[in-house]
Amino acid sequence: MEAIAKVVEERGPVLASVAVILVTAFIASLLVGGSDNSNIPLVGTEVGNAEKRRKAFITNGYDFYKKGYDLFRSKAFRLTGLDGDRIVLPRSLMEEVRQLPDDVININKAFDIMNEQKHLGMGDLRQTEFLIHVIRGDLTRSLVRINPRLSDETARTIRENLPESSDEWTSVVAYQTMLTIVATISGAIFIGPELCRSEDYLKASIGYTLDFINAVTKLKQWSRRWRWFGRYFTPEVDKLFAERKKAHIFLRPVIEQRRAAMAAGHDLPDDTLQWMLNKVDEFGLSDDNLAETQLNLSMAAIHTTTLTVTMILYDLVIRPDVIEEVREEIETVLAANGGVMTSHALFEMKLLDSVMKESQRVNPGSMIRFQRYVAKPVTLSDGTHLPAGYMIETPHALTVQDPEVYRNPEVFDPHRFLNLRNGTSEDLLGYKNKEQHQFVTVTKDFMHFGYGRHSCPGRFFAANEIKLILARVLLDYDIKMPPGLTERYANLKMGTDAFPDPTKEILFKRVASTS
Repeated sequence: MEAIAKVVEERGPVLASVAVILVTAFIASLLVGGSDNSNIPLVGTEVGNAEKRRKAFITNGYDFYKKGYDLFRSKAFRLTGLDGDRIVLPRSLMEEVRQLPDDVININKAFDIMNEQKHLGMGDLRQTEFLIHVIRGDLTRSLVRINPRLSDETARTIRENLPESSDEWTSVVAYQTMLTIVATISGAIFIGPELCRSEDYLKASIGYTLDFINAVTKLKQWSRRWRWFGRYFTPEVDKLFAERKKAHIFLRPVIEQRRAAMAAGHDLPDDTLQWMLNKVDEFGLSDDNLAETQLNLSMAAIHTTTLTVTMILYDLVIRPDVIEEVREEIETVLAANGGVMTSHALFEMKLLDSVMKESQRVNPGSMIRFQRYVAKPVTLSDGTHLPAGYMIETPHALTVQDPEVYRNPEVFDPHRFLNLRNGTSEDLLGYKNKEQHQFVTVTKDFMHFGYGRHSCPGRFFAANEIKLILARVLLDYDIKMPPGLTERYANLKMGTDAFPDPTKEILFKRVASTS
């Protein structure tokens, strides 16, 4: 009772202000059913009504997708997710759908729904457009110039965070260590080498994303029609707002110092924060907007890159023969490029690229890709009608593990995409341009980085960083599984997402010649 009294005392004003609205909403929810005008088949009707299907989706989401994919492989189907019914489209329709204008299918509205942005104080379109502009116009175009600096930072950071001993094996929690490494390396380019190692920066860049994920996850446990209310009773949401405020407090003086240096005509850093400052006034954004954009950049880059690197390490550590072959390729490429990991050298590491893409194929981070909100009704060429108000998506994970797309999809083949690029194995997709099998390439058949005009703009930076980290780790360290373990660590699954177990350890020993 004391706990209840405390909640009433703290939340009293909120409770009073929403009481009438709650009653009205409750009556409306009884009067307005889950009526649906779509004639697209619904998977999971045997489970029961919409709320029962939504709850079943939390634990059995994969099963619903797999059933729909097996039944309607080349046709659209529906299923009920956490945010209501969604339409799942086959890849055969994706080329047509990707060309629809944004006022018909909208990615920003989709993000708003998926990430609960309106409840979490996020989703400012001006900030999103600004961030994409800087990534495409500055970060990606600067890769050749900044790559030597990025390579040096990678070598330094890995040495700081991985064991020095070349005499004995040291156990390392892979995900947590890679998270610090990725955050530091990324931070050197995002905010500069002076701040990227500071505890405040690392806490903000790493912790903010985790707080965001926790807030979204907890908020989605509420029925969609009640989330506007549940937001006030979800501690994880409060924590997100508090940590965002702390991050702004950290970033504000950094921005002010940069502005002072610009006004004084001093030499300026060559990093993302400075590129943003050079252009922020053109976009009419405040320093708080700029701080938020920096947070969003970290959120978009650091954890996704860490997940990818960890997945690949888990795939490699049980395959010492592949490690040796990749290491030989890296050494050969470096010998031909003066020992420097230039952008050209990274491009030539084609077996490493193949391993990276194969790891993505076998361990897709998400069941679905190409999430869009249908803003205007549209009928596709095969007669599929997409009603306004629906979310659409495509079952990416099932596509890349389909034997009609890739031979023996259940097998981890490190040479799969290398052979496809070289034209030495059968290409079931019939690509005329074999470079479409690169890690960074987006196609309707492989959507890890999205598809169409809204595909991930930062994928070129991410690919460079991932290659640099893996190449340096494999050159400088031997790795193996802990004693008695021979199987790959199983991925953890939550809803439509899969991720590496963050608690697992890998044994590292520095190669003697690099000490």
